[in-house]
Amino acid sequence: MKPGVSLQDTGVFPRALLKFRRESNVFWLVAEVPITSTSFSMAGESEKKPKLEMVQVDGADDGCVTFVMHDEDHTLGNSLRYMIMKNPDVEFCGYTITHPSESKINFRIQTRGASPAVEPLRKGLEELHEVCQHVLNTFQARVNEFKERQDQPME
Repeated sequence: MKPGVSLQDTGVFPRALLKFRRESNVFWLVAEVPITSTSFSMAGESEKKPKLEMVQVDGADDGCVTFVMHDEDHTLGNSLRYMIMKNPDVEFCGYTITHPSESKINFRIQTRGASPAVEPLRKGLEELHEVCQHVLNTFQARVNEFKERQDQPME
């Protein structure tokens, strides 16, 4: 990835107003708009706190990578692991939380063949976003149906 590539261009968060920047092996998610307390808790550019780091042994291939996701827990870890393991190009995918008092997860992806590990991560995030959006839309539709039934007089 090139510095300053928009996440909309990479397809990770197609509708997000975020930028993706790589310095060395650290990935930064930088908000293009101010983030409110009800939005994602991403770090601003001035804070320099990485949301996602890529840890790779020198000389290792791109198909075996550990990603460190800060400010995350089992909620994202287990659901993302499930989505990534559905990919037939993935040989291994797992995560650990180093300590209960730390809010970060170590997420390991190993692919078959020459496929880079970043691609299954991107695809898994996209699919998880679609599933979450479907759940949210379905829930909202049912809430609206319930409210409409409440407004109608009883027979």
